[in-house]
Amino acid sequence: NHTTPRTVLTPQHYAYIKISEGCQNNCSYCLIPQIRGSYRSRKMEDIIEEVKMLSEKQNLSEIILIGQDTTLYGIDLYGEYKLAELLKKLSLLEYKSLKWIRFLYTHPLHYNDNLIEVIANYPRICPYLDLPLQHISDKILKRMNRPIEKRYIISLIKKLRDKIPNLTLRTTFIVGFPGEADQDFEELLNFVKEFRFERLGAFTFSKEEGTLAYNFTQQIPMRVKKERLEKLMITQQKISKEINRYYQGKEIEVLVDEISS
Repeated sequence: NHTTPRTVLTPQHYAYIKISEGCQNNCSYCLIPQIRGSYRSRKMEDIIEEVKMLSEKQNLSEIILIGQDTTLYGIDLYGEYKLAELLKKLSLLEYKSLKWIRFLYTHPLHYNDNLIEVIANYPRICPYLDLPLQHISDKILKRMNRPIEKRYIISLIKKLRDKIPNLTLRTTFIVGFPGEADQDFEELLNFVKEFRFERLGAFTFSKEEGTLAYNFTQQIPMRVKKERLEKLMITQQKISKEINRYYQGKEIEVLVDEISS
């Protein structure tokens, strides 16, 4: 809780606040539920007190709420999603210097209209969402044990961009997952071209002993995985370059981490 001694390892102008531990999504490629255990939320009052303590101790400009799935926050303690309420309460506190509140990481299945409304209407909350999608092919999503479909993902992205002004979306994808046929990869590539994420990370599938996917058949050769990764990242580089051109000649507020020599 907030009374536990805290060693701050970040620079003085921002701090990470853990709001939960563990995960219960059980994706077939991931060991986190086995390593971290089932999902456990921190009490809301403890989180708020820790934020107050750190904001008084440091000249914080930004706090970053973290968890394996922040959008699931509260479900175990309160029986419902409570991230929106937590964000609202943190936004309304009085601070010496805090300007921004950010949260990482999220699961597309756990967004709701209340959360989207809070992000859109409380200026302290960064319109920056880290939304790992992992793939877009329904066949691959099913093998990943992610209970979402392409049509749901598309609907969510359109809603987020429609409701939240100046939204930046970051996502991650896994290429070369067992069973990923050429048409599955092309479907992913076309999706990226159409929806043009501001930030995108990708990596090749790697077998992790102890996961369901470790024993999957139809493993993809490393050469093919690397080729697909390169093709995806070249596509994203072009998209990022085009998006960044939008900011030429514009004045925006930024947080400077350091001034290099």
